[in-house]
Amino acid sequence: MSIKKCKMAAREYANKQNKTITVARAIIRIGDAARNANDYSLLGALHEMVEQLSQHGVKDTDVDMDLLLEYVEAADGCDYCRTGDGKPSVDELTTKINQQLARRGQAQVEASDQSVLKFEPVVHLVTAAYAKNEDGVTSGLSIALVVNQDGSVDLPREHFLNAELLDYFDENRPVNWRSVERDLPSRLHGYHLVAGSVEVQEILPRELEAMSF
Repeated sequence: MSIKKCKMAAREYANKQNKTITVARAIIRIGDAARNANDYSLLGALHEMVEQLSQHGVKDTDVDMDLLLEYVEAADGCDYCRTGDGKPSVDELTTKINQQLARRGQAQVEASDQSVLKFEPVVHLVTAAYAKNEDGVTSGLSIALVVNQDGSVDLPREHFLNAELLDYFDENRPVNWRSVERDLPSRLHGYHLVAGSVEVQEILPRELEAMSF
């Protein structure tokens, strides 16, 4: 927004009941550019415009008008003299304005974060059968494990093979549930994995609490 448009805004809103405008960003952009160019006539015009807005009770949507007025007074005056008088410098006032400008954006970010739906992550329950043959006698057992989204493994069942399973998965991680048959140990405690016995089911972690293992 140019200084001409800012002045037009000042006149336009002076007599309106709703005296709230969005002008703070334009003010500091014009002020910074004028200071960098040593354009004191532009700084003077900016000072006059903000003073008129303030006198007519016009407020900015994001920044306190008194702060904006102090900023243009400082930008149009002697920054060194202000420091000597213990008053905030132009840079300090600019920082305060930036902080107030950022509040709406921060509120938007926080509101967006709160509005994001958070779904409970799913896990994969894996069961498999192992068997062995001793002296012509075949015996078997089954294992159950839970594959988490990060590829780690939990063992929901109390089992004498748990220690061996945990050691195995500690050395062979992460586990991919899509190819879990390849990731399972082929032998456990003398038992061998029964081909075709592996089953995978997608479940919610809460379902484990209702299962009997």
